[in-house]
Amino acid sequence: MNFEHFILEKEVALYLLILKISPSLKGYSYIMSGVCRIAQDITKKYNMTNRLYNEISQEFSVNKNLIDRAMRHAIEVSIKRNGISDFEKFSSFDFSSDKPTPRELLTILAEKAILDKYSSINKFYQECTQTLDKEKDPLPYNLW
Repeated sequence: MNFEHFILEKEVALYLLILKISPSLKGYSYIMSGVCRIAQDITKKYNMTNRLYNEISQEFSVNKNLIDRAMRHAIEVSIKRNGISDFEKFSSFDFSSDKPTPRELLTILAEKAILDKYSSINKFYQECTQTLDKEKDPLPYNLW
């Protein structure tokens, strides 16, 4: 596991925490895996049932129908705990309905993770350039 994947998993775990989806649910692991896979290869969102669900089912050694059912159950739990509305407030993303499908949830979480990644890189770049502009000497320490 590389550092980028580690950071991605932590972000997705935060999103699932906001959605109030407990790690004890099987759907939690499947959603986590699916979001990470879509964030790493965005083309996987176009053929979810055949491509993405097959990869997740091989990873966890379960039937792909069970994956969909577990994710739907996790979404139901999130709805009962008002996690969907909390996530919409937190992220400024809106789901198309009160009860998102697994496809919609995975796609929105992956897109949020991608946007957060690029916004944090952009913020870091801006902070670095502002710091360099403020300094007269570009070296942080006097080496003489």
